[in-house]
Amino acid sequence: MANISPMLMTRLVGQLTGSLRNLKMYPASHPTSQKLFEASLQLIKEAMGTDGFLSFSLAGNILLLNDNPVPDSRKEVFANFISELGKRSVGQLTFKQGIDRDQLQGFFETMAMDVDQVKAKGGLAAALALRGISNIVATGISYGGGSGSGGSSGGGAALESLLPEQIIAMLKSDPSTVTEMLLKGALAMADTPEGQEKLVSDLDRLAMMAKTQGGGEYASMMANVIGGLDQRSSQMVAQVKLDNPEWSDVVRELLTKYSDQELAKLITDKTEVLALETKNDPVVLAEKLRGMVASIPADNSRKQALYPMVQAQLQQYGLSAEDCAFVFGQISSTQPVLERYLAEISSRPAAEMASEDEVKTLRWIIRRDENCKPALEGFLKLLGGADPGVRESVLAKMMTLENDLLAIERFDLVELVIDNTTSRLRQESESRIYQQAIEVIQLMADQIKSTRHQSLVSRISQDISDIMLLMAEKPVAKDMIKILALIGDEAAIRSLILGLLKDPILEAAASALAGIKEKALPYLMDTVKESEDSNMRFKCMYVLNKIGQGVESLAIKALGEDRWFVRRNMAVLLALMGTEESVPHLGEALNDKDLRVRIEVLKAIYKISGKDSEAWLIRALADKEPEVKKLAIEHLAKVGDEASVDAMTELYTKRDLLSRGETPEVKKQILISLGHIELKSSAGFLMKVAKDRDPELAQAAQTALAGLLKKMKPQQ
Repeated sequence: MANISPMLMTRLVGQLTGSLRNLKMYPASHPTSQKLFEASLQLIKEAMGTDGFLSFSLAGNILLLNDNPVPDSRKEVFANFISELGKRSVGQLTFKQGIDRDQLQGFFETMAMDVDQVKAKGGLAAALALRGISNIVATGISYGGGSGSGGSSGGGAALESLLPEQIIAMLKSDPSTVTEMLLKGALAMADTPEGQEKLVSDLDRLAMMAKTQGGGEYASMMANVIGGLDQRSSQMVAQVKLDNPEWSDVVRELLTKYSDQELAKLITDKTEVLALETKNDPVVLAEKLRGMVASIPADNSRKQALYPMVQAQLQQYGLSAEDCAFVFGQISSTQPVLERYLAEISSRPAAEMASEDEVKTLRWIIRRDENCKPALEGFLKLLGGADPGVRESVLAKMMTLENDLLAIERFDLVELVIDNTTSRLRQESESRIYQQAIEVIQLMADQIKSTRHQSLVSRISQDISDIMLLMAEKPVAKDMIKILALIGDEAAIRSLILGLLKDPILEAAASALAGIKEKALPYLMDTVKESEDSNMRFKCMYVLNKIGQGVESLAIKALGEDRWFVRRNMAVLLALMGTEESVPHLGEALNDKDLRVRIEVLKAIYKISGKDSEAWLIRALADKEPEVKKLAIEHLAKVGDEASVDAMTELYTKRDLLSRGETPEVKKQILISLGHIELKSSAGFLMKVAKDRDPELAQAAQTALAGLLKKMKPQQ
């Protein structure tokens, strides 16, 4: 056996337990469950390596892995796994080479079932076998002695104490002894479902050994063993293995000893189990029964002889005469049913064609005829009829039809159902039916999303998006927003962003986008970067502000992009929601080559830092563009101190080599700003300029000085 590291052992056991317990919260189809199943399968294969199997078993409260005690079995991760096995009376669990995702998912689904449901199937081992799961074997807890205790041991333990060669010799010479050993193991469990599980599990191990060691006599040997069981146990095993392809040789041999009446009873008993599995859906049940009957290893003539013997019992589960004929392969063509349906859908009253019986016929056609599209189209036309009751009835069948189409992977027809259901929203006048259509679409979106058929999900979001924007002023638009938020794909997110421009749904769309922030964030950022519509940009910024976390770092990063308008828009965004963390990065952007960017950067710094922005504003006085200088000077009027007065007066008096100074507009702005800074230095400079030879500047200084002295007077 492969040497499994303690770390891998812990990960594997924890993954198996987690995958099982996850099913208490999420269905098997949920993306979280699917990921857990995939991870479990990978760890099982990693632990199994090149060996033929990987086995867990219980010895009291000790967990064994491949018959070796697991160190620290009392650790929580192992104790939890032991608890899960113990609650289901599983003494040994074996994964065999060839296990795949479907079998593992089926195993987890079976383990998660109610105890009564499992009992109805004959126990866990039988339930797994009924699902065709052959590479996962569950054995009930043995209540016999250990393998070395001779006659006191359980049957399974006694068989395990023998060499394969000894067992094969017993199968050839005295199969009744092997049968007795098996029955002891099962009877030790007081004929409980667990005992049945153990019997089936032990037979699986015995069959594997016989097939490997026994050659051509394998089938007759196993048939003799099963035939030697008591009648109840023999019939239980035959029922479980009846259509199992791995047991076909044994079952074929076994059925030679069964009368037609006994075989018919096996079929009807198995029908009862399958009816529970399919929730008494006659269309799905008929399909499963057809597959089961086809897999029974018996001559077709014998199967046909069984037909009249079981028809009445099958019809008790809702199967029609046509269904029964289909189950037994007597209907080779669906053309007559299809032609009749097409004739009736165009001639009979709509209310009749929307009835349960006619919908069942449509489902029959959908699942069995690849040319079913005309029939489906005919039914979908009933959605546009004048009778509200018919429209309501048709909508009520949409999820059932969708399930059928998904089951046969007719995704093109699923799109047809989606389009017809969503288009009803454009035309429906009855509020009750309108709401019903919304609810159906929401169910579709939820279900299809869990099946990972992204193109179908996108189809729903695209259809809903088109309608939502047209009907933004109606209350139902908010229901559509909920559907788009549930889907959360690119089409849905882009539609919600467009919805921000519609005032009646602005808040609903903004809340939906904020709720799916991880997915929506890149699209919102792209819109802020790229959109030429300032209204759209600010609406997206409003949502980004709602999201908050993670936005600032993305905006800071985008300050370094090549396109000027992206840098500008990021500065505007940071002005709205940036923190002091942004200021150094914005400060670097004061050197941006584009005037428009520098102006927005300066606004952002002032908005974020307030009084603490003085140093950055003074730095901006060195900008070559008057617009930037004027903006910095305006802000300094509100936050400036002595350093600002010094910087502005220096700028006012500064001249270049050609004796040129600042423009009159910049100088006037300096004088105005100095008039707001209540310092003696500010007043002193204004007094000086009030006597300037330039009458316009002198007048500006006098006006600023008058206002300043008025504000400073109470302090004197």
